[in-house]
Amino acid sequence: MKFKITILIKCFITAGLLVFRVLLFGINPQIDSLEKQLQDSASLSAAQICDVQNLLSKQYLRISPQKAVEYGKSALKTANAIGDETRIAAALKNIGSACYLQSDYVQGLDFFKQALIVNLEIMNREEIAASYNNIGLIYNKLGYYQEALKNHLSQLKINEEDRNLKGIAISMRAIGNIYNNLGENDKAIDYYKSAKDISEQLGDTNSLATTLINLGVVSMETSEYDTSMVYFDRALQIKERMNDVGNIAIIYSNLGVIQRSLGHYAEAIKYSEKALQLYETLNNKQGAAVTLINLADVNLKINNTEKSHSYLLKALKIAEEIDSKKITCDTYQMLSEWYKANGDYKKALEYFRLQAALQDSLFDIEKSKQIRNVQIVYEVEKKEKEILEQRVSIQKLKNTQVYLGLAIIVVLAAVFVVYVRFRLKQKINRQLEMKIAEALRKQNEQQQIIVHQASLTSLGELAAGIAHEIKQPLQSISLATESLGMEIKVSNPDLSFIGSTVKEIFEDIKRIKFIINEISNFSRGQQDAFIEPFDVNIHIKNAFSLARTRFSNRRIDVIFDLDETLPEIVGNPYKFEQVIVNFFNNAKDAIDEKADKSTTEFDKEMRVKSHSDGLFVIIEVTDNGIGMPETIKTNIFLPFFTTKPLGKGTGLGLSISLGIIKEMNGFIELESEEMKGTTMRVKIPAGNK
Repeated sequence: MKFKITILIKCFITAGLLVFRVLLFGINPQIDSLEKQLQDSASLSAAQICDVQNLLSKQYLRISPQKAVEYGKSALKTANAIGDETRIAAALKNIGSACYLQSDYVQGLDFFKQALIVNLEIMNREEIAASYNNIGLIYNKLGYYQEALKNHLSQLKINEEDRNLKGIAISMRAIGNIYNNLGENDKAIDYYKSAKDISEQLGDTNSLATTLINLGVVSMETSEYDTSMVYFDRALQIKERMNDVGNIAIIYSNLGVIQRSLGHYAEAIKYSEKALQLYETLNNKQGAAVTLINLADVNLKINNTEKSHSYLLKALKIAEEIDSKKITCDTYQMLSEWYKANGDYKKALEYFRLQAALQDSLFDIEKSKQIRNVQIVYEVEKKEKEILEQRVSIQKLKNTQVYLGLAIIVVLAAVFVVYVRFRLKQKINRQLEMKIAEALRKQNEQQQIIVHQASLTSLGELAAGIAHEIKQPLQSISLATESLGMEIKVSNPDLSFIGSTVKEIFEDIKRIKFIINEISNFSRGQQDAFIEPFDVNIHIKNAFSLARTRFSNRRIDVIFDLDETLPEIVGNPYKFEQVIVNFFNNAKDAIDEKADKSTTEFDKEMRVKSHSDGLFVIIEVTDNGIGMPETIKTNIFLPFFTTKPLGKGTGLGLSISLGIIKEMNGFIELESEEMKGTTMRVKIPAGNK
């Protein structure tokens, strides 16, 4: 197992030194002076007040982002009052930076894009490049690498045109980070080396050291350990001269990982212990926990089992203190390996189950994060459109005021002015019609993109479930095989135990074959545009096989009441399964939401029924979940409408399901009552052709 410290590089590369300096020296004394100027602002002009507010916002960025937002908004209000676009852009940039530091990417991206628009209007090239950089950083953070690359290339173009070498180095390093995230290590190294050469040319040692760390990380990821150590050693010399404790700890941690990978365990322990000491000095609990896991791994390899176990217990305690599910999961996995290495398979299995359960939770968190990122981009693009429309309206208002002024001055030409205004109004109306048409076109394109993202999200859910389904029997087979091998070695093997173990292995193999057949049929049916007669009961059962992972450990009683005499219907059976899977998932979410809100226990239940009334084949999925009020029932099938919180749903499932059933000449009915449950009913004509 390999716990790479390099995942911390993006989190601490800029924060370590700043946190350390704040702990040592406190708040910048310049803040007190600026706040005093603001209190005694009677002698200051509005422009000077705005400058002080912007400076305070910038000073508070790393100390208190919330205070930075407050001063930034005050500066924005003051700048708008005096109509100073340069100061408006500066305030927008400070607010966006504070939002970014608080992980409020919706607001951050919104303010950075506003700043870009203002800077483009006043042609402030230096700040235009900075705006592209800030926007690129957020898109990179969200995983939208194509958009991030586009913005950083725009930044690079401006810096190259202006011969801004320091800016070019920053652009090169940012682009290198994107390619590193994409796994294109060769391109990342090329950009990092370009940034390094420029930093050396300028004598910018801080920027040089940061780039050397990046080069060391990417070299380590490609197992070029000798090259990586050269970069880290050179960066370490610079960071030690600067007393940059945060980055020194990161370098030591990476050197420890390299030495462990090379089998130099004594060196690995030496570097990891140095890193641990620095992380504890900085009170960096996350870095300390990951380093403890690395130390445990090295000590286990050299059979120092007691020390290894002690490190793991310390790491687990820290992970629980900072509520880090990722580190807790890694610790469980390492503890499982520790007990397995020491022959305690019962304990090993216990920690493996804990790790597997937590891993499933991490899958859900990652999936929610991806959906939230899609929503962030959608909301920001919507806000950007509103801002542009608002600016167009303001410009129109200014134009109207100009024409009114001319009309008053040129009294004798009143008739001519009326005629001109009439023609101008016609032109504006035509422009408005064109803009509305263009806006509708862009809206349709955005909806198509979000539908595509929703499809990818559904595929991710299915893939996570199938991976979980296959992983469990495989692990059971592995553990059973080890137990079987140990039993055979004893002098008097237990034949009944051997027989039951072989039977369990055979059942697990049958389960895996069934899962693979089901997913193969389902994926082929989604890709092919075909229709055929099919038995709805068979595909209801198949749908539950695909969705049952979400019902595991939820204690939901699923009751099937299927009429086996139903006639076949005609359609795409796998799209039909997609509809039923969506119903199952919605039922499970409704039951969970009711359980969260209820103060008393209740029997969680989902009923699945199929029958016919002679004219229609009817499928019903009923739950006793949270239900829904009458006010939203008419909207439930609209695209993008959802009752779930942000990150829990896209609002597309029922809309897509309705389209599938309509293709089969059927329809969907909804019955629901708050806190009592919901019934989704599909009716498809019997003997449908």
